[in-house]
Amino acid sequence: MTTCRGTTVRAWHLARTPRGCPEPEDFVCHSIPLEPPAPGEAWLEPHWLSVDPYMRTRMQPAGYDYLTHWRPGDALSAWGLARVIASRGPWREGDWVVGHMPVAERCRLGPGESPRLPPLALPAETPTPERWLHARGMTGFTAWLAMRLYGLPRAGETVLVSAGAGAVGSLAIQWAQRAGARVVATAGDPARRDWLTERLGVAAALDHHDSDIASRLAEAVPEGIDLSIENVGGSVFEAAIDALVPGGRVVLCGLVGQYNSPEPRRSPRNLSRLTAVGGHLQPFVVPGHESAYWARFQQDMAEWDAVAAPLDVVDGFDDWPRAFCGLFGDAGVRGVGKRVVRLR
Repeated sequence: MTTCRGTTVRAWHLARTPRGCPEPEDFVCHSIPLEPPAPGEAWLEPHWLSVDPYMRTRMQPAGYDYLTHWRPGDALSAWGLARVIASRGPWREGDWVVGHMPVAERCRLGPGESPRLPPLALPAETPTPERWLHARGMTGFTAWLAMRLYGLPRAGETVLVSAGAGAVGSLAIQWAQRAGARVVATAGDPARRDWLTERLGVAAALDHHDSDIASRLAEAVPEGIDLSIENVGGSVFEAAIDALVPGGRVVLCGLVGQYNSPEPRRSPRNLSRLTAVGGHLQPFVVPGHESAYWARFQQDMAEWDAVAAPLDVVDGFDDWPRAFCGLFGDAGVRGVGKRVVRLR
């Protein structure tokens, strides 16, 4: 076992509650003490840390109560991939650990850290462990729940996926295609829309910032849509409801287009149309599904080698705030897929 003494490490904290679109100044890096691992614990050195839109909801003063809110001064946490560098527990030094962890240069891991989903240990020799950041991680699980548990697309159906070039949307598209459905998607910039058509082969890629998105959607799918996987909210959510066929379904994964608003949970104005057409709206959050469905999800993903799950990589621990703020369009160009920060 590696001998280690107490030390200090840097960790990102919330400096102030964001007003509107988050800015790097909303976060502050503090040096904090890191005690040596006690019996049953280990030291982890994160190599990769996620940034995800849901984190913005944890900074809201109210609502979204399925997760603990972050207040000014609170330490941040993220889904990450880390090496075990010292262990006094069941983990072997050199092995990988994937799960929720502090946004810090190093951290301690103890038993029972997460009652819903304990940290996953992967052997040191695991090929491409980065897969557990995205396709086999929490964004992959979100897309799997949306499509395999709730949406259940069928061959011949037309499916709309908003924010289709993002982490959840891009995987949801591929689940729908595997089921034989025709997919149309939205994305906020031309390069991401090109990727949707050229790489994923969607039937149409629309701009969800278009002021007349409802007309664009009606032109792309004049027959209507059977299933909508909603990640954005706002006008694209309303357009999806207008385009829904009788008996159609909407699975609500997120409302990222509204997360920076003082009222981030606004309902679409035409929500009553669901009742008129016999439609079904299914909102869900991931916490609470792990014990019943995580193993099934992992089994499905292990059998799917051809999935396209790119990582949108930002390098450097110091750039974690910039990477997060960039999710909302104000701090740099977005790539496609899952945004992650590579620490080392």
